[in-house]
Amino acid sequence: MNEKKGKLKLILNPTSKPLKILVFLQQIIKQFNDEGYEVDVYRTQGNGDATEVARQTAISGEYETIIAAGGDGTVNEVINGIIGYSIKLGLLPLGTSNVLMRTLNLPLQPLKAAKLITQGYTHKIDVGKANGRYFALMISCGYDAFAIEQTSMLAKKIIGKYAYVWAGLTKLYCYKPHRISLKIDGKDYPKTGIFVAICNARSYGGNYQLCPEAKMDDGQLDILLVSSNSMMQLLYYAFRVILKLPLEYRDTIRPRAREIMLNA
Repeated sequence: MNEKKGKLKLILNPTSKPLKILVFLQQIIKQFNDEGYEVDVYRTQGNGDATEVARQTAISGEYETIIAAGGDGTVNEVINGIIGYSIKLGLLPLGTSNVLMRTLNLPLQPLKAAKLITQGYTHKIDVGKANGRYFALMISCGYDAFAIEQTSMLAKKIIGKYAYVWAGLTKLYCYKPHRISLKIDGKDYPKTGIFVAICNARSYGGNYQLCPEAKMDDGQLDILLVSSNSMMQLLYYAFRVILKLPLEYRDTIRPRAREIMLNA
């Protein structure tokens, strides 16, 4: 065992991928211990729990790194707990899509990701803020937000990230589109739409891309606005995203900004 290096707080979502956790957790802890790190594991007990635990951990000053072990939802909760504190965030890919890790080109194999944490690799990124909560990846308003809301935990466990696609298609008849207006950097934007995504990252739901030119460290948010009134046109764009085809069409608009206001 190497000399003692410091303490790590591992915040684990036990419901994300139970089999993967069963297979890898003890190996990950041993790997950290062998590198000289002491690991405290906390298993979350419900929504918002990771945020509060991360905040208290950051306040304590006892830990070198907080590790979010779960999916992008767990990562988001931890980020909302540590903003404003001087502590590093580590990521372990134990979720459905692990979009943030894919975007940052981090290893999606848990033991390789753990090894990277012990090597001290860091990368500073921007975060956005919406309705009092921070986000690292994106927020959206419209059809995909509806599809995510309709996606069951059981479906995610069975078919993974494709559960969102399934929910979007099977619940289409329930969806009623609304017009969305924007104010960008203090100015009213002349176009409205039925779908808008505000992206800090290029990746969306795994390997898909809505804003391929988005960068997580450029100080700006990329916006995708679908101005069409047609749900069929929106579905057409959705299939192009799934098939990884470009979205450069007359009904899509892509401004950039630091501050955006949405009204629907």
